[in-house]
Amino acid sequence: MIEINGLRKAYDGHGRQVEALADITFGVEAGEFVCVVGPSGCGKTTLLRCLAGLLPPTDGTVTVDGKRVQGPPDGLAIVFQEYGRSLFPWLRVGANVELPLKAKGVAKSQRRDLVRSSLEAVGLADAHTAYPWQLSGGMQQRVAIARALAFQPGVLLMDEPFAAVDAQTRAELEDLVRDVWKKFGITMLFVTHDIDESVYLGQRVVILSSSPTTVIDDVAVDLPAERDQLTTRSDPRFVELRGHVYSQIQRAKRSPLEK
Repeated sequence: MIEINGLRKAYDGHGRQVEALADITFGVEAGEFVCVVGPSGCGKTTLLRCLAGLLPPTDGTVTVDGKRVQGPPDGLAIVFQEYGRSLFPWLRVGANVELPLKAKGVAKSQRRDLVRSSLEAVGLADAHTAYPWQLSGGMQQRVAIARALAFQPGVLLMDEPFAAVDAQTRAELEDLVRDVWKKFGITMLFVTHDIDESVYLGQRVVILSSSPTTVIDDVAVDLPAERDQLTTRSDPRFVELRGHVYSQIQRAKRSPLEK
């Protein structure tokens, strides 16, 4: 579903070129849940923006569902970290979820059904008449997820979507996202700085190096498909995988002379 081959992204500024992504190559199968982690500032968001067609790559190719990405692909949705800035405060929750469907030209009756089913999927069936500012941070991020689901994407990108919520809400949203993924069969690429979260959520964890960025490891998460916050996180295999990912990221932070 997603193929990234030799992706490189460099920025020009102040008379010099800064290489953010050096050489990124990996793929994501249809219906797979893959997490991406790496040191702070390694270009995780840049990678996601190239994949979403929001930034043109300097070199290499990005393909979604067999088509080369040269702009925002059809059938792809993205949920950002800053949910407060992605929702329109003057529109009610239902109208926020409906907005991209209007832009897509979906018929009114179908829009109504999609909004209702999407809000039900994230546990906000009764919140459609509220304004975003009347909701908690976790509920606002649920609205952002519902809006993405209503679009009926084949691919859902998530850019550190739970970084701004408290620990309890984060755990609830992690379980929500896994439930949504299983229910709708969406291909998920989830960028996070949280190592535990990446192992808990993903079927694979792609580990990036420091900038200029390459893929240094691609870890298969061989935990049971059914997961919960208590049992899974106390599983010795979870602890082992978490330790491996952590050690790889620490290695990525060190200078070449130290490695």
